[in-house]
Amino acid sequence: MKKRIALWDNLKFLLIIFVVIGHYTQQFRADNETLQRIYVFIYSFHMPAFIFVTGLFSKRAVNEKDIKKILPYLTCFFATTLILFITKALLGWAPVFELFSPSGISWYLMSMFFMFLITMLIKDYKPQYIFVLSLIIGVMCGFCKANNPDFFTWMRTFTFYPFFCLGYISDREKIEKATNKISIKITAVIFFVAIYLLIYFYPKQANKISKLNTARHTYSELGRFAPYGWELRLLTYAISFTAIFLLISLIPRKKIKGFTSLGERTLGIYMFHYVIVYIAVYVLKIQSIFKSVFPNSWAYLIIPVAILTAYFCGNPLFNQVSQKLFSSKEKLKG
Repeated sequence: MKKRIALWDNLKFLLIIFVVIGHYTQQFRADNETLQRIYVFIYSFHMPAFIFVTGLFSKRAVNEKDIKKILPYLTCFFATTLILFITKALLGWAPVFELFSPSGISWYLMSMFFMFLITMLIKDYKPQYIFVLSLIIGVMCGFCKANNPDFFTWMRTFTFYPFFCLGYISDREKIEKATNKISIKITAVIFFVAIYLLIYFYPKQANKISKLNTARHTYSELGRFAPYGWELRLLTYAISFTAIFLLISLIPRKKIKGFTSLGERTLGIYMFHYVIVYIAVYVLKIQSIFKSVFPNSWAYLIIPVAILTAYFCGNPLFNQVSQKLFSSKEKLKG
């Protein structure tokens, strides 16, 4: 058994924290400019980074072309869809069982299945050509006029596929070496600060362009930016690819107590965290509670709540359930 590498577990747990923060800010961003900025900032790179890491560690499953190793993604997709359906029903809503058009968090699990499958089918072609073709297809998706971009998650799958593809064709050890330089780390800090400042000083433009970061909006939905849709898609790709590389450079390479080990439990956190989000937002009504105590700074409390949610959903029980569902032996190993 190969030894796990702390760098990648640390990165995975940080990214799942970003996922949870993103889903909390999504609930409240309309009421607070700070949460809106954080939402736009996180969505500019967190899912592309997650998909890139999945692609990076997909080589064994893809090269063996064993469909049984990727079927668990569909199992977890069905389970997550059912969990959210039941949660919404218990909240008194009128949920729809989105089996073929998953617009909620379960889209990622279905897209991963298709990304693995696509890569299995085309892996024998020259990788540089496949990567360029995936970029072209990703850009072209924005011109589509489909009424349902969530149908079998086709739009997200093809738009995000370049990140999976790049992960698959990349050499993990070369990435680890290239990102372990002080000059790259300094560049990373400057880059992320610059991105946040752009979002801060140009919020309207950033909010409009950020629609592309969800990979389920066409260029026609960009308003006055619609004529520049494909250029903006290339810009978002460039930002995301750069952010992934630079983010890796900032990740600690040693085990961190109470952090690194949770990088092995991201599936359980992903599958169950939205239940806690719903409870916190609609049952406990944390926004009202925070506003009553901290009327001017309540938004900042959403971040620690999101982090606590990630830790709670990383407990052994949720992890055991998710691992039972994901019966494949494939795990993120160094």
